[in-house]
Amino acid sequence: MPPGTPKDRVQLLRKGFQETLKDPEFLADAQRSKLGVDPVSGEEVERTIAGLFKLDAGLIAKMKDVLYK
Repeated sequence: MPPGTPKDRVQLLRKGFQETLKDPEFLADAQRSKLGVDPVSGEEVERTIAGLFKLDAGLIAKMKDVLYK
C-alpha cells in the first residue's frame, strides 16, 4: 500500500488476503493451475522492505554492479 494509507484499511486488506489464502476454492484453483501457494505475511514483507532501505551504500553499489552487468 502507498505511504499514508490508513492503518485500519491496511489491516483489513491484509486480513482479506490471508483469508483468501485459506479459501478451499482458491487453493483448488491454484492446484489445478499447478501454482504453488507459499504466502508471506504483510508484516514480513513490510520488515523486509524496510530493511532494504537501511542497507549500506557500499553494498547497494555492489548489488547494482552485479545486477546491471
